[in-house]
Amino acid sequence: MTEEIIQAIKLAEAQAQEIKREAESRAQALVADAETEATRVKDSAREVCKAYADSALKNAKAEAERRYNDALLAREKTAREYCAKVLQNADTAVSEIVGRIVSGNR
Repeated sequence: MTEEIIQAIKLAEAQAQEIKREAESRAQALVADAETEATRVKDSAREVCKAYADSALKNAKAEAERRYNDALLAREKTAREYCAKVLQNADTAVSEIVGRIVSGNR
């Protein structure tokens, strides 16, 4: 009976060692899979962030250009109105000279 108990203990220890080896192997595989997935997620997130940054930059440039053009048109309108008033108050000779310069006929 003692011999049977010793054999049972040895068998149980061997089985425990095998279970431990299998568990370690599965744990290593799980860690490797997790690292692969983490790398994939990180790369994917990097691409999404880059696309978002590119899009935001493109939108900001378009908005800046629109504002610049609007400001330029507003200043041009103000300048034309000012010139028209100045020309309206100038005498005929000055108006004729300015008209030639502006139209390119010198």
